[in-house]
Amino acid sequence: MPWSPATPHPRPTAMRPRFTSLTAVSLLLLASFHIHADDASKGAAEKKSDPANPAASAPSLRKPGFVFMELSTTRVEDYLSFFESVADFKLVMRKPGYLEACSDLAELSFIDPKYWSTGHPFSGKLTGSGQGVGIEIGIVVADLDKAYAAAVKFQDKGWPISTGIVHRPWGVRDFRVLAPDGYYLRFTEGH
Repeated sequence: MPWSPATPHPRPTAMRPRFTSLTAVSLLLLASFHIHADDASKGAAEKKSDPANPAASAPSLRKPGFVFMELSTTRVEDYLSFFESVADFKLVMRKPGYLEACSDLAELSFIDPKYWSTGHPFSGKLTGSGQGVGIEIGIVVADLDKAYAAAVKFQDKGWPISTGIVHRPWGVRDFRVLAPDGYYLRFTEGH
């Protein structure tokens, strides 16, 4: 007998797909990324550029569900230069020891540890070298070959390419860079 919504599902209970909290969180994150992508593109078109104040002309990305990263480094200018060249990030804020850069969908901040306030949980605990060990950051780029060519130029500045462009079993190409503070950066194509 064919199955219909009015009759019990023919599969045993253990085999039926279940709607779990993990499924709900996954769906919310996907919806959030889609909404933020639409908002970012609308915001960029609606706002006018102000070269004197880049933060004023940047679309606001910080909405519920948005994830941003703050990377600790004594080389904030080097990090900005690298991410501008390789992943098309743009500077939106500059303060002593602190830089903030955005792409259309992401925000990265770079902070020198000596600028943390005394009460900050990391204050006095990081040396500015090696604290990124164990942290992998994946960044989707529009043109992987162009990003790789830009990354090659940073190798003699302390940004070694740990893996060149490789076609991965999951269907995309990527390359990997080890940042000076130990962050493992994966630059990849979109699906």
